[in-house]
Amino acid sequence: MNWGTKITIVYIGFVVLIVSMVFISSKHKSDLVAKDYYAQELKYQEKIDAIDNEKNLQTSIDYKIENDSLILSFPLENISSDFSGELLFFRPSDASKDLKINLSFDKNGEQKISKALLSKGIYKICISWNNNNKTYYKEQVITI
Repeated sequence: MNWGTKITIVYIGFVVLIVSMVFISSKHKSDLVAKDYYAQELKYQEKIDAIDNEKNLQTSIDYKIENDSLILSFPLENISSDFSGELLFFRPSDASKDLKINLSFDKNGEQKISKALLSKGIYKICISWNNNNKTYYKEQVITI
């Protein structure tokens, strides 16, 4: 085999490799953390302040995982009349499995969330709430 044939084989092999890499990478799904990432970044100082507010609380929103549900708890005496908030189950591996729920505690200061709403895997729970005209934020990683 002469050197011209060898160069042609190497060149064709290189082209096949590049074309297959382009095809495989075009099929790969990549999700952004958030669609409005830039707008969230501009408000990041507000998030830092909310995290500091949560750290200064004596009792914060807590959770526990039981057989078929995740139970959030917050002392009723800490819930004011202007209380509002939301819970985001953020799935880093697949944005289509994210779940957002409004916070509404019962008379015992608990909120039950069925694990059937979530797929098995790792989630970051992001809890943000307003209470007594202050904003609070808390994040934790859980495995379902």
